[in-house]
Amino acid sequence: GGGMHIGDFSTGNLGANAIVGGSVPIATGAAMARRYEKSDTVVCCFAGDGAYANGVVLESLNWAAQHQWTNHLAGDRPFGLPIIFFIQNNHYGMTHRTDEEVMGVQHLARRAAGFATNNMHAEVVNGMDVLAVRDAVTRAAELCRAGEGPVLIEASTYRYYGHSLSDPRNEYRTREEEAAWKAVDPIEKLKTQLVESGIATADEVAAVLAGAVERNARAAQRAAAATDPDPSTLLDLLYTDGTSDVVPAAAAEPVLFAELPASQVDAEGKILYRDAIRDALADEMRRDSRVIFYGEDVADYGGAFKMTKGLIETFGRDRVFNTPISEAAICGTAVGAGIAGLRPVVELMYMDFALMSSDQIANQAAKWHYMSGGQVEVPVVIRCSVGAGKGYGGQHSQSLESLFTHIPGLWVVYPATAEDAKGLLKSAIRTNNPVVFVESQGLYSTKGVVPEGDYTTPIGKAKVVRAGSDATIVAWGPAVPDALAAANILAVSRGIQAEVIDLRSLVPLDMDTVLASVRKTGRAVVAAQAVLSGSFVNDIVARIQAEAFDDLDAPVGRIGAA
Repeated sequence: GGGMHIGDFSTGNLGANAIVGGSVPIATGAAMARRYEKSDTVVCCFAGDGAYANGVVLESLNWAAQHQWTNHLAGDRPFGLPIIFFIQNNHYGMTHRTDEEVMGVQHLARRAAGFATNNMHAEVVNGMDVLAVRDAVTRAAELCRAGEGPVLIEASTYRYYGHSLSDPRNEYRTREEEAAWKAVDPIEKLKTQLVESGIATADEVAAVLAGAVERNARAAQRAAAATDPDPSTLLDLLYTDGTSDVVPAAAAEPVLFAELPASQVDAEGKILYRDAIRDALADEMRRDSRVIFYGEDVADYGGAFKMTKGLIETFGRDRVFNTPISEAAICGTAVGAGIAGLRPVVELMYMDFALMSSDQIANQAAKWHYMSGGQVEVPVVIRCSVGAGKGYGGQHSQSLESLFTHIPGLWVVYPATAEDAKGLLKSAIRTNNPVVFVESQGLYSTKGVVPEGDYTTPIGKAKVVRAGSDATIVAWGPAVPDALAAANILAVSRGIQAEVIDLRSLVPLDMDTVLASVRKTGRAVVAAQAVLSGSFVNDIVARIQAEAFDDLDAPVGRIGAA
């Protein structure tokens, strides 16, 4: 697959990416993790010239250059993000030229001036000279270890082949151009430099080359002889059983700077749904120093809905911090930080904004455990609020959980009560699977009794919240209290006893509880606030009709938004 498709996590290579530029925020998140750990590790992020027109790449440059990384001390000195953005500028995207065609600057290194006063120490280096590149990267690593990162390097280089094997290259470049670049080939140049400097003889250089050719031939033969995977293993490693139920000793005693914010308990022993979420996050941050939290306006202000007020005073700005309005970078850096060993929880102010970061959620967070053959896990929680019914309009009110149930590799959770909001969020933070955690703004002000102590609610287990014998109502999120209200009306006005099931999580899905109820009652309605077209409602309906058809006395009903 070429350089975009390699990965060896055992050597610190966090995996290249089939999405052009997709790995740049991941690398930025890994650098964020290393800074948080006060490590001297430096991240080197490789991407081509085509990637540096991509929105999330430019968001990542801005992210890495934020003043908040250097306006307070890490140890005894300011400490910027230790990352080298290394642009492999081979002057072509796929089949088009980047310079003189699709960009307005002569050198991509100038991009850095738009993000940092020090221009990210940007420089252009001859990418066809191994020693020049080595010198530039050595100096860049020294800057990063001195707390002066990020650094941007543009290496002017060339690729002799097309982006794909089907590309003959003759439609957009000339043989003369290729010949001119081959005349300054970096490997041939290095051979000459080694011999002329007396570091090696020509025979020694030839022996190294022959060894490399022989090694590559062995690798090609081994790959060609490998068998295809057994089809029965198709879904292996799609999800992980990994958890943080046992916290490493080094992470088990986080530093607290103030008392944890206390939730107000009413006379009936109830707390707000919103406070239950904050309590869950605070509990897990107190339990495990690897849990960090960030998003737009979540620090001093406490978020748009005051969900996290007080957390920054307790845990400090290293663990609770604001971000730019960069949803793709928020989620992408969380993926990188999660792969690198942290357990990020990030907030998207509205679920609508998840569409801005859908690549990082759907193509990155969801896929890396599977694509890496289980080498890495992505313990990331993405909290999204849903605002249906609050008058916020078409771009702030969508209930989009159904979209993410369609992405293999993601867990999707949607609590309906304060008790489950706390218990499910704690479980979401502890699993090593990426979780889209959906919260209804309409439920934030509802109250419920929340158990004391350290409790969790299992993800993937539905709950029968009202027993009945005549019909089954399946719901999740804010449709659950609606279903309970409907069941009470049925009982009083018609003597019909409806059983109400709160799914609690959509992926993984507990169909066993649903089917057991339907087989008992013979009738079912599935309800959610999502738009009915394409809704996960339809998936539940289809499975009921396929798996409990003989037990049904009527077609399954569907309820959703217009």
